[in-house]
Amino acid sequence: MSQVDSGTFKQVKDLVLSGYHLNDINGLACPTALLPEETRVESLERFSLERFRFRGAMTTTSIDDFARYSKGYASAEEPARCFIDADNMTARSVFNIGTLDNPGHADNVAAITLKQTAPFRALLAINGDRLKQKQIAEWLEDWSDYLLAFDADGNTMQISQAAQAVRRITIQQATQQDHEDGDFSGKKSLMQSVEASSKDVMPVAFEFKCVPYEGLGERAFSLRNSLLTGDEPRFVLRIVQLEAQEEAIANEFRDLLIGKFDGEQVETFIGNFKA
Repeated sequence: MSQVDSGTFKQVKDLVLSGYHLNDINGLACPTALLPEETRVESLERFSLERFRFRGAMTTTSIDDFARYSKGYASAEEPARCFIDADNMTARSVFNIGTLDNPGHADNVAAITLKQTAPFRALLAINGDRLKQKQIAEWLEDWSDYLLAFDADGNTMQISQAAQAVRRITIQQATQQDHEDGDFSGKKSLMQSVEASSKDVMPVAFEFKCVPYEGLGERAFSLRNSLLTGDEPRFVLRIVQLEAQEEAIANEFRDLLIGKFDGEQVETFIGNFKA
């Protein structure tokens, strides 16, 4: 009598196990096969003309398209749920989340991530950076359509005047030296002062108006202009209360989405969801 090798024994085991689960496979709603190799379950859905059920992931940067898509797939029988992450300017609608008694697969979704506009990206990029005279003058000229300049008295200035003023700034240094000798002591002091001046009126603040994210409203950002003296002058433009502005933008996004789904079969939640 010949001995049964390990390969033959494994094949027999796989056949027995696959046959044992045939009743379970026949009871599934989706066409499924049980492969003898390592008793692996394989879906046959891809061989059908249609999918067993609809599922997919829609992504967009448009608030209107996100709202229209979400409302289109929501119904009274199966309402959708939208989870809003205002801190990251994102939201996600789930259409087959189901219920506690009848949970769904939660794999039919739509997601939105708001896109920053070019002016807002330029504003954030310049915030707090140390700029040379040429750099700040060119930045002011490039974004002049969004800017308003102010002098020390609060009067408005043309951006062309402000750019010219920062280009023509000069650094003046004054040195004063004192020396005093006594019988048993000596004292020497050196005092140096640095003063920056311009032949034109200097801008001390700016206002930058732009739409920060596509789909939101226009917002005004105040900028404080500081001058650092040294071997060469450096300018620093800093956004006033940037964190408060970011919170207001996030709240606008949240309120806008909630308003879009008001009276629709889409429930809104603040937070994230992961199935």
